[in-house]
Amino acid sequence: MECELLGTCGFFKKYGELHDVACRGFINKYCKGEKMNECQRKIFREKNGAPPPDDMMPNGQMMVQGRI
Repeated sequence: MECELLGTCGFFKKYGELHDVACRGFINKYCKGEKMNECQRKIFREKNGAPPPDDMMPNGQMMVQGRI
């Protein structure tokens, strides 16, 4: 099971290949797991008709200097 938006998700494209434990955790829970429908990126896109900034994490917080 994985999010239908992975192919166009700026966060996933930018951070999906990182081996950072925190990034992997977000991806496993939100992009490919049980919190998929709670993804704030997906909710933002639905409300605004456009994707959020690439640095917005699935929980809605912003990455700081490329790190969580």
